[in-house]
Amino acid sequence: MKKTGKFILGIEIILSIFIFFSCILSIFNTGWMSGFENKWSDYLFRYYVETTADKRIFIAAIDEKTTKVLGYPLKRRYYGALIDNLGKLGVKVIGMDVMFFEPYRDDPLDDRRLIEAVKKNGNVINLFATGKGASGENEIKVPFSDELSKYSRYIGHPNVQLAMDADGHIRRYKPFRNDVVYSDAIIGGKECLDGKCNGLPMPSLAAASYAAYKNYPISSFYIESKTDLSEPQNLNFRKPVGWNEKKETDGHIYGYISVVDIIEGNLTKEEKDIIKGGIALVGSTTLGAYDHSPSPFAGLLPGVEFHATCLDNLLHNDFLKPIRMEFVILLSLILIFTPFSIRKYSTLAIFIPVIITSIALYFFSIYMFSKDIKFIFVGPLVSLWLSFIVVIVHKAFTEGREKAWIKNTFGQYLSPKIVKVITEDPSKLKLGGDKRDMTVFFLDIAHFTSIAEKLSPEELTQMLNKYLSGLTDVILKYDGVVDKYIGDCIMAFWNAPLDQDKHRTLACFAAIDCIKELDKLNREALSGDEKPAVRIGLNSGQMVVGNMGSNTRLSYTVLGDSVNLASRLEGANKFFGSKIMVSEFIYNEVKDDVEARFLGRIRVFGKELPVKVYELLARKGDLSDEAAKLLGEYNNGLDLFYKTDYKKAQTHFDKALKLDNMDGPSKFYKNISREYAENPPENWDGSFNLRSK
Repeated sequence: MKKTGKFILGIEIILSIFIFFSCILSIFNTGWMSGFENKWSDYLFRYYVETTADKRIFIAAIDEKTTKVLGYPLKRRYYGALIDNLGKLGVKVIGMDVMFFEPYRDDPLDDRRLIEAVKKNGNVINLFATGKGASGENEIKVPFSDELSKYSRYIGHPNVQLAMDADGHIRRYKPFRNDVVYSDAIIGGKECLDGKCNGLPMPSLAAASYAAYKNYPISSFYIESKTDLSEPQNLNFRKPVGWNEKKETDGHIYGYISVVDIIEGNLTKEEKDIIKGGIALVGSTTLGAYDHSPSPFAGLLPGVEFHATCLDNLLHNDFLKPIRMEFVILLSLILIFTPFSIRKYSTLAIFIPVIITSIALYFFSIYMFSKDIKFIFVGPLVSLWLSFIVVIVHKAFTEGREKAWIKNTFGQYLSPKIVKVITEDPSKLKLGGDKRDMTVFFLDIAHFTSIAEKLSPEELTQMLNKYLSGLTDVILKYDGVVDKYIGDCIMAFWNAPLDQDKHRTLACFAAIDCIKELDKLNREALSGDEKPAVRIGLNSGQMVVGNMGSNTRLSYTVLGDSVNLASRLEGANKFFGSKIMVSEFIYNEVKDDVEARFLGRIRVFGKELPVKVYELLARKGDLSDEAAKLLGEYNNGLDLFYKTDYKKAQTHFDKALKLDNMDGPSKFYKNISREYAENPPENWDGSFNLRSK
């Protein structure tokens, strides 16, 4: 069984390491888990995207209407007319997602018409591209005419597929290409003449359009950007046009204005308003006549839409930012090892927090998405559930061993019925530090030192074991936990590890029966042997309970100020000559269950505030007639004492001592009454100061 448990634990560790590194890799969009993370990202966009497209951006669409009227591919004079008309309508930037790499063979005047329009407007972005040349080597393709390059504001690359995911989706975009840089061989537009941009990465169509719109030099835009824009950026898609409650639409995100309508002037007032001061991205939207890729909203989306999305993100500086790696590392480690760390609890006790954590992760991911942060969700979720499954398998093999451990560990100082309860349901066993209301019990064998001096080591051990065993059995009978033996002292507590409704009453009954057990043991002792007495102190309050100690040795114990007071009360019995002293924090709850008498108000060592203390005498109704008469005389004397009638109080204490000349509290108050009668105390607050432990 033990070897099987270690084997399962080994599997847990191996899987944890595997999942951990998979989570880290998914941040960089690699590894098997990245595909699931991407699907989760699509889900968030589809169901939780709220941001709409920037109205300044529109698509001058080479749509079916345009190709039907003007033919396809469009003649370059039509592009010239398009640029001129957009300029007249006040467009600020025109990004051409159309390639002009070869001269127009049918009519060179068409090329001139295009060049003149680009020159006249001065706000056009044209394209360069990279691809295989005739020699099979990669080469850079630039506009067919140096004039077209020089008159363009910038030239940019159109390749939205540079960071395509394995499933064919485009979720990331490279604003700059660090594998292609400006040089004297590449004329990068009028803003980059005379080598102004040499050595800088070449911009994309979106980045060049953004720089033109903001009137930024490419060098300033790239260098001053807070993000390395040569690295792929996570696109923050906008809500599609006409996106309804059923999450249905034709999929396009930005407004389309037909190219033929712009050329022929058939525009509505609303369309003219959009064009004025806007950014036009010219691209094909006719099915079969454009580069297309899936989006979170549609199976096919024109490539120009991805340029528009990147431009939109640049304008609002809201690319989806990847979650910080440190956070993912910490979260993954926590989620991987959390089920393992609570494996000692029941399956249900583990399952519930796993479910709650999963739900929390879900909503946290949505929250982070609303803050434009790409949260790694699937990896941590898999980490949590895979770890949970392994822990459940591990529990199936080790539960029997766990129950044996509970019996061996707690059977020594818990009652058998409590051991049975926590064995059947280990989740009831709380071993961590836990602050709770408890009752603590200290019992000390009086005169032990003088007794020990008269006995041999063997006799002393035998006698001590006999007395401690008998008293311990009484404590266990009332479901107390025997914390420890400190020489001839027993420390015990109630209300842990299980909840006990009347733990104060149980502790008091145990204390009363310990006095009875002591009388029995003394009667059984050999004649002539010195008979020990006991002193017991009880207190209740907030305490910290749990396994405490070092890394190599632990003790299930209690700590706190209330524990210290109980220990002081045990010692305070010597002051009053009492046997069982309890604090007011116990008496106020158990007074209907026990017979007790008020001893006074005391300040124990290390405390400034006085505490009322009482002596337990018996269970309710169990007081003998003689003891009841003694208690009556004692109470009468006590009442007179606190009314400062010290002489009359003495007479009642004398009567109490005639009934039992060994009654300690009566002796105490008789003596102090005599003393106060002769020398009354000044400004006495009615409290006794106990300045020794």
